[in-house]
Amino acid sequence: MALFNPLVLRYAVDSLTEAAGKLQGAADDIQRQAAEMRFRHYMLLYGVAILSIAIAQGICRFFSRNLIGKASYKIEYDLRNDFFAHLQKLSASYYDNVRIGDIMARATNDLRAVRRVMDHAVMYTANTIIFFIAALAIMLRIDVTLTLFALIPFPIMSLLIRELGTRVHKNFEQIQESYSNLSSKVQENLAGVRVVKAYNFEKSEVEEFKTTNREFVNKNRLLIRLTAFFFPFIRFWPGIGSVIMLWLGGTHVVDGKITLGEFVAFNSYLMMLVFPMVELGFVINAFQRGAASMGRINQIMDERPEIQDAHSVIKDVQINGEIEFRNLTFAYNSSEPVLRNINLKVPRGSTLAIVGPTGSGKSTLINLILRLYNVEPGMLFIDGIDITRIPLRTLRSSIGYVSQEPYLFSEAIGENITYGVEKVGENKIREASEIVQLLEEVESFTNKFDTELGERGVTVSGGQKQRIALARAIITRPKILILDDAFASVDTNTEEEILTRINDFMTERTSIIISHRVSTVKSADLIIVLMDGEIVEQGNHDELLALDGIYAELYRKQLLKKELEEL
Repeated sequence: MALFNPLVLRYAVDSLTEAAGKLQGAADDIQRQAAEMRFRHYMLLYGVAILSIAIAQGICRFFSRNLIGKASYKIEYDLRNDFFAHLQKLSASYYDNVRIGDIMARATNDLRAVRRVMDHAVMYTANTIIFFIAALAIMLRIDVTLTLFALIPFPIMSLLIRELGTRVHKNFEQIQESYSNLSSKVQENLAGVRVVKAYNFEKSEVEEFKTTNREFVNKNRLLIRLTAFFFPFIRFWPGIGSVIMLWLGGTHVVDGKITLGEFVAFNSYLMMLVFPMVELGFVINAFQRGAASMGRINQIMDERPEIQDAHSVIKDVQINGEIEFRNLTFAYNSSEPVLRNINLKVPRGSTLAIVGPTGSGKSTLINLILRLYNVEPGMLFIDGIDITRIPLRTLRSSIGYVSQEPYLFSEAIGENITYGVEKVGENKIREASEIVQLLEEVESFTNKFDTELGERGVTVSGGQKQRIALARAIITRPKILILDDAFASVDTNTEEEILTRINDFMTERTSIIISHRVSTVKSADLIIVLMDGEIVEQGNHDELLALDGIYAELYRKQLLKKELEEL
């Protein structure tokens, strides 16, 4: 609609100039009144026309901005959903080598930059193309020579804009990387705030944050300097075109080559070319930022899950709980093997206990059963089926897992217990809580199972955290229950009671227990001792004591410690 304004202005100036000339040259009152009527008629007519165009332009802008704005937020919404869904598909090994703060920065700041491209940049690009082509066509129609001279600065400006755009892109990539560092620093500090305070390290953390923050600010200052030069520079070159137009266009008006109205319209259209050039600055800035951010997002989106279902997967698998290791050897990232020649069979319904020093490979063995890391085909079998042929969803939904550092969500106790399980009644929640000796404590809380937990469950004790995690594993009624040092924060008496109840609950189900306490594992059907990734001893409690090896020595030490504590 804005393209019509100069045309209306052109005819208005020419008509009013003509009417003013007739008014001044009127020979009598009748001619003067007729000229005045014509003058007022033109003023009213063109005034209404300009006002109507302005109203129509406002309405069009409202709907176009509303439409583009909604579309851009919808794109951001879909991108964020796809990004989060992709993060869920990536294997655990991927997160071993990335910073969570960096991922958070990409999921927020970078996605926002991409959305701005779809919002402002798309609208400005459309305006720039339409205005430039239409205005240029009308200008050429008015005066070809004047148009060519007025456009002399534009090619030079385009080349310089391209160079500046490249610099903006490079600088914005550095800014986003600095923002990731800043986000990672904050995330790590808040996650370890208790350690920071315990070691009185607040001042040092603040100084490190200042350094990271200073780097981020300095990168932004460089971008500000670029853009501070960018936009005045864009306005400068069209100004030269305006000077040329005033000099040459004025000459053409005097020579009668164009009318005064055409001169005014030409000047308006030239300004319309200037405005797209200014908008082009915003477009280039937004596109370069968006391209840098999209590149950072694609770095993650292009990552392929290391663990995924094989083509030979067996879809309808029912897991019963038998586990077998056949000469299993495993290494992280082609390094030295952390597990060597593991040969072991765990019958369905039995309990396997694993003991060994830190770093012996106990948790790695569990991670392979969960398929958090890939194992070579032919080394690990569930119910006689190669684990690589069992669908991941089927495998993991059949396993209840409690890690040595249980993670609780910032939700109610009941919601933490039922996490991942649909439509669980309160009776099931109470039953699981009773098995892990948590029910009585929860009942003492004011809001019972609706009691909200703080960040990562900071409002409950370590023992309560572990028992909530235990209840979460038990409520799924898994075919295989894995407890990775799950009683470290629970006293011995409570542990023994919980284990007795779990054994009753896990009848005909397989249990795997990792623990440093002999009291935790002594009732297991089979106990293995891992040392440097190899099974060095195996048997039940009595057999290992009779062997008088590592397990027997560990048992004697813990027995002596218990006797000393009772003195």
